[in-house]
Amino acid sequence: MPVVTFNVPATLVSEDKGRQLTRGACEVFAQVLEAPVERIRAFINVYPEWTASAGFEAGGAPFYQFYVLADRTPQQVAALHQSFTQLLVDVLACERSVIRGTCLRIDPSDWGIAGKPASEIRKAELDARR
Repeated sequence: MPVVTFNVPATLVSEDKGRQLTRGACEVFAQVLEAPVERIRAFINVYPEWTASAGFEAGGAPFYQFYVLADRTPQQVAALHQSFTQLLVDVLACERSVIRGTCLRIDPSDWGIAGKPASEIRKAELDARR
């Protein structure tokens, strides 16, 4: 279920850096949430530099959004914010102070997996483990 989308200016990202960013994000999710890798998704939206907020003439300012199920702890969410910010600093060499991000917590009944609510999928998985 975990999904992250990075919105980055074109001047900061290349194909290689994009791969580093998405692979790094998947590793972060897997580590922090102990999530199965096959369920993790990471995306990049690249925007032209001129669409960046005023004051970021030196390349623009990255923004990320990540989605997790509502039962994730505040400590996990804080670790994800810290890790995604550090990943952007390391891969894109951007200033930490300009990076912004948000976490969106999703009720399992509102998240779809293969056309079914995650709440049903999770229940079936838990039942199978018993």
